[in-house]
Amino acid sequence: MASKAVWQALTLHKKTEKKVFFLESPDEREYKEIEEVIKNEIESLEDVVMIVISKSGKTLETLETFKKTFEIFKEKYESPSQSFDVPKQINGRTLIISTKDSQLWQIAEKQNIERLEWEGDVGGRFSAFTIAHTTVLDILGLDVLAFKDGNSEKAKDGAAHLAKEIFENYKKGVNILDFFIFNSELEDLGKWVRQLLAESIALITPTVSIGPTDLHSMLELYLSGPKNRFTIFIRSLEEIDETVNEKIYENASNAYSEAGLSFMKYEIKKIDEKNIAEFMAFMIATTLALAKLLEIDPFDQPAVENYKNSIHNS
Repeated sequence: MASKAVWQALTLHKKTEKKVFFLESPDEREYKEIEEVIKNEIESLEDVVMIVISKSGKTLETLETFKKTFEIFKEKYESPSQSFDVPKQINGRTLIISTKDSQLWQIAEKQNIERLEWEGDVGGRFSAFTIAHTTVLDILGLDVLAFKDGNSEKAKDGAAHLAKEIFENYKKGVNILDFFIFNSELEDLGKWVRQLLAESIALITPTVSIGPTDLHSMLELYLSGPKNRFTIFIRSLEEIDETVNEKIYENASNAYSEAGLSFMKYEIKKIDEKNIAEFMAFMIATTLALAKLLEIDPFDQPAVENYKNSIHNS
């Protein structure tokens, strides 16, 4: 989610020579899409990098997606006319990031696939600034140093204050935290922070709204419905002018104020690696501070582990 959020933010509305697929689940539609690209657009394996990431190394969806994608490549390139060892060539274009000696790591070791060790005990949702994601950003040609610079103590200023605001509202029955995003390229960034909070703070429901689209479909509920929503309005200051979108943003926040709804604004100076990273660092710090106020362990996820175990045992 972290890598995808950064990539989408920086490239969604821009032309790029690279085509990136984030295969997040064993979805037949995704396989058909990637199969079409492999068969019709990729001429050589030298044009491809396949990155497989799993901290535990046993996530069923990841292992299944790796296997199926590998088979799609193998089907295209394995023919009597090929003079090279196809599996070996595909392995040479694959990178595994996992905990050392995990199931995935052992598969990679046996097949002589390049491996990078997952750093320490940092869980997936907190791993935005670890090798698991910075390696992906580096391969994609993004400015990793600028991204790392964004993970600063200064970026976290105000996180404790926001956590307290959310906490005080939660005590009054405000149990929905909505990230209202006014730049469509930041939608996946909203989904990243939704996962961060949902898995770390299971007492508050994080949601993502996209402006101005959801102002038409959801505003009646937001303004006239239950007063159980704390909203964070998010936009970029990069292209602020007297556009319709700018006026809608201001009118929306004014309407929330008049309706007595709790909200704050987070304005990103520019949609680039450093400023996206600052937002991510800020939200990680906010999540940890909020967990402390709620007296819960943000690093635990027993319900998710039970679900994973049931999948493995089924």
